[in-house]
Amino acid sequence: MSFRRKDVLMRRVLALGLAAATVFALAACGSDAEGATEKKEWVWVPEFLTIEEENFSYYDVQLVGDGLSYLSYDYDEAAGKSTQSMCRYALESGNVTKTPLSYEGEGNWNLNRVTYAKDGSMYGVSTVYNEDYTESQNYLCKFDAQGNQVLAEDISEQVGDGYVDSLALDGEGRIYVSSDAKVLLFDQEGRSQGAVSLDAGGNGWIRSMGTGRDGKVYVCYRSNDGYELADIDFQGKKTGGTYENFPGGNNNTLVPGIEKDFLVQDGSRVLEYDLKSQTATELFIWLDSDINGNYVQNFGVLGDGRILAVVMDWDTNDNGIALLTKKKASEVPQKETILIGTLYGSSDIQSEAVKFNKSSDKYHISIRSYLDFNNWNGDDYQAYIADGINRMNNDITSSNCPDILDLSSLNIEQLAAKGVFEDLNGYLDKSEKLDRSDFMENILEAYTIGGTLVCIPYSFQMQTVVGKAADVGSEMGWTVEELIAYADANPDAQLFDNVTKDQIMIYLMVYNADSFVDWATGECRFDTDEFKDILNFVNHFPDEVNWEEGDLSTPNRIQRGEVLLYEANIYDFDQIQVCNEIFQGDAAYIGYPTMDGSNGCMLAASQTYAITSKAKQKEGAWEFLEGFLAKEENPDRGHSYFGFPTMKSKLNAMAEEAVKVEYFTDENGEVMLDENGEAIVMGAGGGFSYSDGWSYDYRIPTQEEVDLTMSLMETARPVTYSQGDEVLNIINEEAAGFFKGQKSVDEVASVIQSRIKIYVGENK
Repeated sequence: MSFRRKDVLMRRVLALGLAAATVFALAACGSDAEGATEKKEWVWVPEFLTIEEENFSYYDVQLVGDGLSYLSYDYDEAAGKSTQSMCRYALESGNVTKTPLSYEGEGNWNLNRVTYAKDGSMYGVSTVYNEDYTESQNYLCKFDAQGNQVLAEDISEQVGDGYVDSLALDGEGRIYVSSDAKVLLFDQEGRSQGAVSLDAGGNGWIRSMGTGRDGKVYVCYRSNDGYELADIDFQGKKTGGTYENFPGGNNNTLVPGIEKDFLVQDGSRVLEYDLKSQTATELFIWLDSDINGNYVQNFGVLGDGRILAVVMDWDTNDNGIALLTKKKASEVPQKETILIGTLYGSSDIQSEAVKFNKSSDKYHISIRSYLDFNNWNGDDYQAYIADGINRMNNDITSSNCPDILDLSSLNIEQLAAKGVFEDLNGYLDKSEKLDRSDFMENILEAYTIGGTLVCIPYSFQMQTVVGKAADVGSEMGWTVEELIAYADANPDAQLFDNVTKDQIMIYLMVYNADSFVDWATGECRFDTDEFKDILNFVNHFPDEVNWEEGDLSTPNRIQRGEVLLYEANIYDFDQIQVCNEIFQGDAAYIGYPTMDGSNGCMLAASQTYAITSKAKQKEGAWEFLEGFLAKEENPDRGHSYFGFPTMKSKLNAMAEEAVKVEYFTDENGEVMLDENGEAIVMGAGGGFSYSDGWSYDYRIPTQEEVDLTMSLMETARPVTYSQGDEVLNIINEEAAGFFKGQKSVDEVASVIQSRIKIYVGENK
């Protein structure tokens, strides 16, 4: 990689004037008796710095004292060799000092994970390759403040096949190297002193390591009970004290706190952890300081108490340094809060919220996440999801209802029947940025429930079932009864490759549960013969899949007649050609079975937001959604969606681009040919393969394949139910008694009918 030396220029940028410094605090889990958002006494006001120095590395920059230290790379074109330098950026003056590293010994040295001492020296682990890069060794290195290598200790044996994650120095200058589930110990001279293993039944993975205010080195690691914090006993070569309730966060580096022992960030919040009380106290939420915490690469505390955050946004390339100052909330201009409720709290939501907050002088987006996987203990995943959904539902039905809901994994039909959603039709009709004709008609129809336009998704993917046209016909759509008959007619083949009872039940229920539930009236029909037939059919499938039996891929098994159907994920215009190859030109996109035989092509929308009917800031909520839906894609960064856009202009452009054929040309403009004399097509190539030899290389899709993909979009519709939904949970829980032979199908159907009827009655 080549770099050119450039003069250092530092600009202090207050994002959009005072807008970036205007913060609005939201209590993470608190509300008053009326459900209003609480205001915090203190807020953290950001000042954003952009460092325009070509070799500045946001990736591995570290706060050392009141300056930033990092490695830079230069390339000497004349010598054909790259060099590394140890750099120091002074926050006050903006000056950079650059000290080239002088290596001892032969070979190609590649220094990666590093840490810095107070005297200006640097420690790191360097992978050293031989001349043809066929062999490598790991060396523990130290460079003094002048860049001279004063230590090079071969630690290849200690690292083994592991990967070095981070380094730390204790108060006595001893060196700690974390690698997978162990901490390697070295004295001040780099001599190995053993290791501390944290592996416990497959756990022990180290999330972060760092030096505490007391000079000890601590590690946060995954145990059987979640995340634990422990100090390292160097002499005993073991963990010393262990500390509970430590928030999972701070990838790679533990950071000393301001007043307490450690500063922790989990992607959404910044907390301080106290070793004595073993408790964590929230300081602030990143979003309230106009920062996406998922993009915080490193952070720490300056001598004056400010918090420095290194922000590296790999989506927009909007990188910078944020300096946060604690201020009284009463001293900072306030905005009206728009609260987004979400199960997962994805990075995309935070990115959109940050952009909106910086551009609006009236509103501020805050996010309430109902699931926190940083602190999930690894227990029952389905129960964890269901618990998050229940907590969200409790807020929706109370005065604590969010203004905007992220609809990912929610039962939209159920919520719509409760009147949860604001009708977006009126907002869309009045919009000066958007028009109804901008969007795919099928999308607007799919998310119009009872006359209410619930939401307008930004993008979507599709899932459907593909079979052999000679067997299932070429028309889309079939009934559950026809699916069962097809399976019965082919007893020697599997319907789907390696599916369990739970999976086939989901396949059958995602489009059909509403045939047995009426959320408007509360009527249920799970004690009917139609549902009992489904239970009997599902009982033919295994409880678990034995993945060690057989090693053939799904495409190979389909072509050998061992598997009948293929579940296709269609997220671009290339996927149809793969299905056609699997079924050797005889693919039929028949879809998931439905009770009425209608087309079962599943529309999996993403970035779907709805305004709630209880929203306190409806106009502001629409302003956010309107700007989000109308945003222009950055041509330099590509589009911001995975799948297909719902806006027709973007979708048509994507379709046109998919079939465009362009050829590589040489310096004279002549078309380049491959070894067979064929013109080399740009954009073609790539593919995938399985260990059994089945492979596929992508080509430019045909217009017919693009048209077929578009026709699937016209009939695709969202599903009401997904994993974690309480209706599916009840079905799976009670059906187990029949599958294990403990109850008859009539008994199980009766219990399912009773439980779901009660649930629907309580939640309709």
